[in-house]
Amino acid sequence: MTVRVRMFAGLRHLVDDQELEVPLPAGATVGVLRDALIERYPVLDGFLSTLVFAIDEEVQPPERVLRDGELVEVIPPIAGGRR
Repeated sequence: MTVRVRMFAGLRHLVDDQELEVPLPAGATVGVLRDALIERYPVLDGFLSTLVFAIDEEVQPPERVLRDGELVEVIPPIAGGRR
């Protein structure tokens, strides 16, 4: 199966693309996707522990099983505050 992965903010610059297609075995989970991204883009390794994986605008746990063609959004932590 293949899932689409949309990278947000500075992540798209680290992988040099905003949307990726990642082949995964049937029954793969968000955690398997995370590991596949590290293998494909080692530069992400230091960031992945702080990233949020969302599907349909809902944060997903690592054990969430993915479906073929699904869009997974990878969002870095967002900092805010007063200026």
